[in-house]
Amino acid sequence: MEPVRTALVGIGGIGGYHRSIIHRLESYDFVAAAERYMDVQASHVEEMESWGIPVYEDIWEMLDEVDVEAVTLGVPHHFHGEYSLGSLERGLHVMTEKPVTVLAQEAMEVAQLAHSKGLFVGVDFQYTSFPHSHKLKEVIMNGDLGELQSIVGVVAWKRLDAYYTRSNWSGKTHVDGRPCFDGVLMNQAVHLVNSALQLGTRRDAHAMPVDVQAEVYTVHDTLEAEDLACLRATLDEATLSFYATTCNMEDPEITTLEITGTKGSASWDSGKAVVRIEGKDEIVFDDPCDRDEIHKNFIACIRGEADRLHAPAEEAVKATLAINGAYSSAGQIKKIGWDAVEDIKSLILQASDERKLFSEMGADWAYEGRLIDMADYEGFDGNLD
Repeated sequence: MEPVRTALVGIGGIGGYHRSIIHRLESYDFVAAAERYMDVQASHVEEMESWGIPVYEDIWEMLDEVDVEAVTLGVPHHFHGEYSLGSLERGLHVMTEKPVTVLAQEAMEVAQLAHSKGLFVGVDFQYTSFPHSHKLKEVIMNGDLGELQSIVGVVAWKRLDAYYTRSNWSGKTHVDGRPCFDGVLMNQAVHLVNSALQLGTRRDAHAMPVDVQAEVYTVHDTLEAEDLACLRATLDEATLSFYATTCNMEDPEITTLEITGTKGSASWDSGKAVVRIEGKDEIVFDDPCDRDEIHKNFIACIRGEADRLHAPAEEAVKATLAINGAYSSAGQIKKIGWDAVEDIKSLILQASDERKLFSEMGADWAYEGRLIDMADYEGFDGNLD
């Protein structure tokens, strides 16, 4: 089988991760790359040119001149929609960094265009390709946990000020007039939001949020977007309670899901899944995870060796939809000080245990977001009240 002729857009930052995979996998033929900031990424440009790979400054010039089948987008959030749509219009398959797009209505446009052209658009939600995620989904779909009642997600990470000053888009709500929303929901936590929706239904699909209520805050002085948030969403049959922050200064970091049904429960983290079914021994799924699998699956679909992406755009749009609903519910990104979140990890763990939003926990800095009916949701325009 011939390797897939592919091009990379964005060679620094997360693009560097994709660059190494594309260069390493023999099932890819790495033929070209594009980089808007050639001076900033000069060392990477030089390295790629030493591999015999031309680097263009303009993505469209590259795609007009080079024969490719697929494009990988390792670029900031605010370019995902434009670059995905333009690549699909040229008849190319797309692997994009998360989120699929910042705005749900644009993500739907991407998914619809891909479907109409018979092309694949995969999103780099690597959790969806982990073996324990697939096995836990099978348990849920088989009904072993019974009717799902609640999903609780916690992302409690540590990010210092330097993280939010590393680039011109880091932590921004808008860049050059485009919605970016590089906050904890759309950046760090979107992986777990996507997994919560993947595992939050017994259907062979991701759950769709029915309604969303959320609170969104900023603590870091250098940040426009949020670094602390909570949301509650009604799903198909379960209620999702979700908590996310990059203000956790205590080790260890937390990335977990707890799933409860009428017959049992399960816990998920990035390394394993544990299933507890009434009257049965505990089951542990902890097979080794291959971070490259999301690309391998993408290649297999293009070659006709697989017919289903692990993280297709039509499912990934639901995570963007939930987060857009959270912004609409919150209506603001409220600025609070570090004094308010001195013990934020404990507050999050208590709130997650009780399935409460911060305002329901009595935090004096918290406010109540309005309930958003997602059935009538027309999309997020990128503007807050």
